[in-house]
Amino acid sequence: MSNISFNLSGKIDQQTIEALSMVKRIADSLSIPFFVVGASARDFILKYCYGIETPRMTRDIDLGVEVASCEQFNQFAELQ
Repeated sequence: MSNISFNLSGKIDQQTIEALSMVKRIADSLSIPFFVVGASARDFILKYCYGIETPRMTRDIDLGVEVASCEQFNQFAELQ
């Protein structure tokens, strides 16, 4: 299996950066890994790596979050 990494530095809009930075700060404080999934991940790759514009129906960002317990999930959900 090959590993492909894309450099999106300086390409994503500031509002998205701020939202993901907030999630990262909270996730890091609880040692919870997360990743971007769904249409937003697809659109980031198509637009910023391949130059293909995609129409976005919504501005939501889907995340995969790995929590060890319901308690850890609640801690994650309560922090802002």
